[in-house]
Amino acid sequence: MGHATDEASKPRGFGRRILGNWRGLAAAGTAAVVLGTGVGVTFGGFSGTIWNPSNTFSSGTVQLKEGVGTTTCFSTGMGTGGSVTASNTVTCSTIDDLGDNLDQVPGGTAAVTTITMTNVGNVATSPASLVAGACSAAAAIDNGGYTGSDTTSFCGKVDVTIGNTSTGAVDKCVFPAATTAACAAPSSGGTLATLSSQTLSSPSLSNLAAGATSTYAITVQLDSSATNADQDLTATLLLTWGLSQ
Repeated sequence: MGHATDEASKPRGFGRRILGNWRGLAAAGTAAVVLGTGVGVTFGGFSGTIWNPSNTFSSGTVQLKEGVGTTTCFSTGMGTGGSVTASNTVTCSTIDDLGDNLDQVPGGTAAVTTITMTNVGNVATSPASLVAGACSAAAAIDNGGYTGSDTTSFCGKVDVTIGNTSTGAVDKCVFPAATTAACAAPSSGGTLATLSSQTLSSPSLSNLAAGATSTYAITVQLDSSATNADQDLTATLLLTWGLSQ
């Protein structure tokens, strides 16, 4: 005979407790599945996005062009210019701001050279500047070997005026006196000797916007007080034009 299960030997409520525990475990597992599937989910809502991938910043340019007749020089190089250097400076040996006037006589006809300055950059500048170096004189030696002895004083015998002619007529005198009026005729009141080592700027020189042009007239004349001691001499003076932002 088989042995019958002795239900009476089991503690009361034992089966119900086992069943209840399995039901609790099943519910916990279901909750874990629900929570697991909710991780990383973005729930609905309003949003907006703008990307700006083309943000840029650049620097401008200030470049000076000088022209006398058909001859031009740029602060970036001779002829048609070139790349900008750290100094943005060039030595222009093809332009003579005094007009390369040779063989003048005392009190003779004044010679005028028109200089055109252009800001070929793309930003505006403050007033231009003109700096004169020291004037020196030496023998020209082009008249049969005769040379005057007045090399020390010859720069003081070359009369000079500089006028701002940007409106088409001399409307501002830059040298020998900075005024809003036209320059007077060249005289001993303003010579290469007195121009020597001076810096000329505002208010008589022009501001230059991007692409703008200003013109200047330099007039020179051998003073009527010149003597035989001033024959066959050449005066030399460095002139430096400048722009700055």
